[in-house]
Amino acid sequence: MPGRRTRHLIRVLVGTALCAALLACIAVPVPEDLPAIAIRQPGLYRLEVALLTFYGGLLLLTPAFSGLVRGRLPIEISTRGAKFAEESAVLNDQMLEELGRTADAHSEALVTIDLEIKRLKKMNKGDSTQPKVTSER
Repeated sequence: MPGRRTRHLIRVLVGTALCAALLACIAVPVPEDLPAIAIRQPGLYRLEVALLTFYGGLLLLTPAFSGLVRGRLPIEISTRGAKFAEESAVLNDQMLEELGRTADAHSEALVTIDLEIKRLKKMNKGDSTQPKVTSER
């Protein structure tokens, strides 16, 4: 759990990334031949530059912050955020416990089913149907 100083530092770093994105948005020269993704709109081009700067900065700040402040690096960075080894180990343990509970439940269900099958087989052996009817008179 991050402490008060750590949360303050995170806020400062995100604010810095936002300011850098806004500065990049203002300072970037708009080319005469805009890329196709900007749909020939300079405002959209500037917004895309700002988003690229902001998220690119966060992408670099996340592992740098974790490495410098916490002494650990992420094992994966995705759209959901950074995953760290300790978090993955906890998640793996939780999944293993849930799989164990599921396996136990299935094992109990199999025992119940096996007992039901044995009961039905016993009933089949002692068939109490009507006796055969012959065609003799």
